[in-house]
Amino acid sequence: MTDTTNNLPAQFVNDPTSLEAIDRFRSWMLNYRSAVQVVETKIHYLDQEYQIQNGHTLVDSLQSRIKSPESILEKVQRKHLNFDFETLPQQMHDIAGIRIIVRFEDDILSMERRLEKQPDIKILNRKDYVSKPKPNGYRSLHLILAVPVFLAAGVEEVTVEVQIRTIAMNFWASLEHELSYKKNVQHQDELRHELVVKAELVHQLDQDMNAIKNQIRAEEKRS
Repeated sequence: MTDTTNNLPAQFVNDPTSLEAIDRFRSWMLNYRSAVQVVETKIHYLDQEYQIQNGHTLVDSLQSRIKSPESILEKVQRKHLNFDFETLPQQMHDIAGIRIIVRFEDDILSMERRLEKQPDIKILNRKDYVSKPKPNGYRSLHLILAVPVFLAAGVEEVTVEVQIRTIAMNFWASLEHELSYKKNVQHQDELRHELVVKAELVHQLDQDMNAIKNQIRAEEKRS
């Protein structure tokens, strides 16, 4: 992950030349990078453990990101939040994010259960868009985790948003995101309707593939 603090917007501090404020922002963002590394390490270990126990992997791929200073400021302004190093983390939980891509719908809950059992991680919030998709067809499981970061002054809990979704869900979401953020796309309403229709087809495909997987593994255990 790159250090984006050199692009710190002047609006973040009362005095843009204040080295103290800029250093504080860098330390603040370092906490988020450290929290992401903690969760990524756990996910890699849990996936390796799962593979040893079951003979196949749980995680297909892993993506992570830290919001840029510009993105943080844009959301602060859009949501009418006060930028404050102490209070903003309680209002904005997606500054640090991890996306876990799994192959099958069953794997979503398998990964969630393994994260739940980690004694040093707390699940602060859970939004299940898998069983209850958004009106536009979006499906994914969203978790807000409180992750311990060990500092010289002690331990601090940092929030990390974790999204868990299948390959098919991610494929659909990538295209929906592209449509949402592209300007001057003709026939947007028609394309959005088409994506809603395709979301149901993607869901049906996920369920069918999950059922086939379960049948294969059940027969494998009997043999």
